[in-house]
Amino acid sequence: MKAVATICSALFAGTASVASAAEPALTPHWSDVAEIFAERCTMCHSKVAGASKGLLLDDYSAALAGSENGAVLVAGNVSGSELIRRLRGESKPRMPFLSRPLPEEQIRLIEMWIDAGLPE
Repeated sequence: MKAVATICSALFAGTASVASAAEPALTPHWSDVAEIFAERCTMCHSKVAGASKGLLLDDYSAALAGSENGAVLVAGNVSGSELIRRLRGESKPRMPFLSRPLPEEQIRLIEMWIDAGLPE
């Protein structure tokens, strides 16, 4: 969770998009977004829960595989990633289903991960 906090702090400080020569840009990895998924998504989207629509978010490879409707994550393409459209309520139903929306900083972290190419 420390990495998530560091990345979010940098994002809101405005340093995530403009890295100095002395400090490399922070890139979120699977472990960072997996914490969010574990907290807010895997109660429905895991092997244990029965994987609603076949989407598993408790495993990196399975998350990349997507749902019975196809990929939900497109490396380097936030607007083409159905997961983001669901988290933002642009596609229905909004996710997490029947729960409060994810905070903006968590959605932005997932977007940064997608922009970075979905690094493991």
